[in-house]
Amino acid sequence: MIHLTNDAVQKKDAEYGKFETGNKLSFGEYQAYLSKYHPNLKIDFRSHIFSQIKQIMTDTFRATHKIIAPTRSMQHHTFEIFGFDFMLDEDFKVYLIEVNTNPCLETTCPILSKIIVDMVDSAFRVAIDPLFPPPNQQKRMNTQISVMQWQLSFDEITDADAILKMQKHSQKAAAKEESNAEEME
Repeated sequence: MIHLTNDAVQKKDAEYGKFETGNKLSFGEYQAYLSKYHPNLKIDFRSHIFSQIKQIMTDTFRATHKIIAPTRSMQHHTFEIFGFDFMLDEDFKVYLIEVNTNPCLETTCPILSKIIVDMVDSAFRVAIDPLFPPPNQQKRMNTQISVMQWQLSFDEITDADAILKMQKHSQKAAAKEESNAEEME
């Protein structure tokens, strides 16, 4: 249980939930933990850790957008929810572990009950409601979504320069690798 595990494995441990319900902390609770137990580091979760998470997510979509949505015609009237798993090292550097195309949507603790319900509702508001307006759309659109504050992390047009830069870098690296391989022959 001390190794990286997911909730399905962790919940079988006798100490599951010993420190927090469902082994989950909100961003605010994690910031309070950092401030209390690592005050000398002066880590701001939003600017130091969450900014790395957002950049990794953007880079992931930049690198895979043609695989995720190979043709523009496939992008109309569709949406997908991805689950990103991250970990931190002792220097609070963020690492991407995996991206799930079928993330677990179990609401096994109060934090997940709030986040997952709001996330799915927000996804429907953005992707489905404009196409199939609910009878109470005006009331629904005026309801504040407390947890989900949508932010565009990738746009094929907006990110075009960054994508080209990544492609050129990849091509140069591949050419260099090929050149090195030829020299070794």
